[in-house]
Amino acid sequence: MSLALIILRHDWRRFLPALLSVSFAGVLMLVQLGLLAGMFGTVTVLADTMAADLWLTAPAVRSIDQAADIPSNLAALLYSHPAVISSETLTLRDASWRGSSGTPVPVTLVGISPDPAALSCPQALRTSLCAALAEPDSVVVDSSEAGKLEVPGDGITSTTVEINGHRLHVVGVSTGLRSIGTTYVFLSRQSLRGLLVDEAAADTSSFVLASLRPGSLATTVVTELAALLPAGSAKAWTRDALSGQSQRWWLEESGVGAGFLFSTVLGLLIAVVITSQTLRSVVLGQLREYAAFRAIGVPPSKLGAVIVEQSAWIGAAGGLLMLVVVAAVSVMAARFQVPFALQAGGIAAAFTIGLLTAIGSGLLALRELYRLQPAELLR
Repeated sequence: MSLALIILRHDWRRFLPALLSVSFAGVLMLVQLGLLAGMFGTVTVLADTMAADLWLTAPAVRSIDQAADIPSNLAALLYSHPAVISSETLTLRDASWRGSSGTPVPVTLVGISPDPAALSCPQALRTSLCAALAEPDSVVVDSSEAGKLEVPGDGITSTTVEINGHRLHVVGVSTGLRSIGTTYVFLSRQSLRGLLVDEAAADTSSFVLASLRPGSLATTVVTELAALLPAGSAKAWTRDALSGQSQRWWLEESGVGAGFLFSTVLGLLIAVVITSQTLRSVVLGQLREYAAFRAIGVPPSKLGAVIVEQSAWIGAAGGLLMLVVVAAVSVMAARFQVPFALQAGGIAAAFTIGLLTAIGSGLLALRELYRLQPAELLR
């Protein structure tokens, strides 16, 4: 066992605050990033959970939650491209929901096909809920919105509600279809048509979805559709491109993402400063022990290597503790239906930052070590 590990094992109480500060810095960064990614993920939940390879939107749309109408007959036009094997419409409409209390709640109606194999049927509804929407005047809501909509969250008890003055009934409750920008209510396209006051709106859709033949390159098809579609009628996107563009818009233009990023960076800087000062104070507290090593002839370079190794072990242990805490936070977020998502890249970045912060703090403390003289033992 190395000298650094022996010192850490013997005097672990002194090093515990440094380890906790490294862990705190990583947890703070990952929780902020997880909440940010989770929030943006709810914005694009329709694109991310539907099976379509291509999406047609209005030309000016910059985020999927800003849908504008396009002609529904574009779905038939897409079949003229040899790579397209199926196409259908997806319609979103704003509406007013009234539960048992009569309090109006703004919602967004999502008119889909009640076929579980349809492109517009989200993954969370494919087991049984899409087929249940074939029943006239039936709707499905997400469990995270059940309280606000005054709907039993068990997904079993049928509830009658009022939407735009029409009586409909809730036939099921889904999970994982929450959106931060609105409250989605899913129903069949036929049921949605019965709620539309404007007859002209029945000839338009918010999106046109398409699936491609296996082996087709989606980006190439998007380029070719730009020439096929009537000028100014619609814009074609791949699913990933639309999802990415929507999240970038929320990050750059809405101000919400900028606020989250600012608080993340500020919190990270504060945590790094705390970590650095904590590790430095630990090293300074051991100056008399290091002076004794100097007195018996141990060169400063070897003592410096011990300090750096100690810092690396503290950074690694703090990173492991960070992973445990973040895993617990992720479980709690799922339990309480809080949008929370982390990628492997973010976790690796947080671990690396914590490790480098610990090592850097140890290197900064070496200045005191190299100024150290054996005479410190006489003080």
